[in-house]
Amino acid sequence: TSQTFGEVTIRSYAPKNLADGSQAAVDIASRALEVYDKRYAPYPYTELDIVTTPTLALGIEYPGVIAITSWIYDGGGENPYFEGTVAHEVGHQWFYNLVGDDQLDDPWLDESLTQFATLQYYSDEYGASGEAEWRAELEGRWAYVNNEEIPIGLPVAEYTDYEYSAIVYGRGALFFVELRKQMGGEA
Repeated sequence: TSQTFGEVTIRSYAPKNLADGSQAAVDIASRALEVYDKRYAPYPYTELDIVTTPTLALGIEYPGVIAITSWIYDGGGENPYFEGTVAHEVGHQWFYNLVGDDQLDDPWLDESLTQFATLQYYSDEYGASGEAEWRAELEGRWAYVNNEEIPIGLPVAEYTDYEYSAIVYGRGALFFVELRKQMGGEA
């Protein structure tokens, strides 16, 4: 499945039985590109490929390519994880790809920033209610560890699996929400 956003061709590769999900993926990716282009910088490539795979992770990012786990394509993109996962993985085209960071030693600069960018996607797409919904997702993640104040800047290896999800994908993104509150949205 393919479509264009400006000069960018977005292609989604999926089995025929997941064609509806494939179309939903390119639609979401196109909207995410628009949000991130406006907020950060133009997408630097002429192509973005989305590949459905049997991976255990919901999504994985690479420059110009994102992989999305095939089981969330079922239902034509109606899975509750689908939109957030696609928007999040597209966000990685900026945070880690354009900005550059060490994903293993400073995962918060990769995943936490991308979770914050995903919050901005939901805000731009759905207004205050969309932002509140994604913020609840972030807060729910942190609640995995009972809101323990575990540092957000540890290397991946220093977190347990639950801590990594809770702190890097939850608390770390909430740090950027608080930073925005302190500095102002324009800054």
